[in-house]
Amino acid sequence: METQFLLETGNNVQIPYLKYTMLIIFVLLFSFWIFPGYSSSGQTEHVVIQEEYIDFFDEEEMRQLKEHQIKNNSPLPVPVISSDYVRQGSKELKKVAITFDDGPHFLTGEYLDILETYNIPATFFLIGIHVEKYPDEAKMIIDSKNELGLHSYSHKQLTKMAPDYIKIDFQDSLTAVNNIAETDIRFFRPPFGDFNDTIIEAAKDHDLITILWCVDPRDWKINDPQQIAKHVIQNAENGSIILLHEGRQSTLEALPYIIEGLWHKGFEIVSLSELLLSL
Repeated sequence: METQFLLETGNNVQIPYLKYTMLIIFVLLFSFWIFPGYSSSGQTEHVVIQEEYIDFFDEEEMRQLKEHQIKNNSPLPVPVISSDYVRQGSKELKKVAITFDDGPHFLTGEYLDILETYNIPATFFLIGIHVEKYPDEAKMIIDSKNELGLHSYSHKQLTKMAPDYIKIDFQDSLTAVNNIAETDIRFFRPPFGDFNDTIIEAAKDHDLITILWCVDPRDWKINDPQQIAKHVIQNAENGSIILLHEGRQSTLEALPYIIEGLWHKGFEIVSLSELLLSL
């Protein structure tokens, strides 16, 4: 026979103790579900997260950051600089750099026209197979005053490749660019911002500086030029490396707003090389 625990009340009414306890637990759980922001002190905790002001770090990127020594023990996630890669320039100077990933593209000429109109430099991180697909546009970038960087040969996740294939990817990327024209390439940006020591060392073997970013409007998935520009302008700070993408009409339309907005805030838009001089 199942044992039944009873509770004597002041009115001599017997209530099954087990049922009484379960009822209390149910009421408490229901209360927390209905009022999740209510603290034990009786004060409602109101937290508003405005995603348009946040630079997102995915789980893989956070893991990679934690695996590397961060200069000055900077807290995560924040823009950081280390001996192995650069995420941000000096915070002492009111300068920023604009970078473009995933080019060249059939819209490349229009990007270059805007940069020339405003007389500002940028850095283009090129994908090898895109260079082969759009050789004329690649030549336009090379012939312009803008800087070049590698962004892998086929934009595959390099951290999932064997070391020998990583070396081949770097070499194929360089060959694709040099087949268009011999040019100086100083920088490398890993696809998806995903890297490890093998990738960093492969970049160093080609005298390339690994460049990440600290301002990312996620323009690859946002179709509103105003929203893209707003994110960049509001999040830019001294030394910011701004990540944008080629091949996006919305990014192209946002670019003049970004440039003028940064100028309005007093920023000088400089090349990546100049931004890194003060580090």
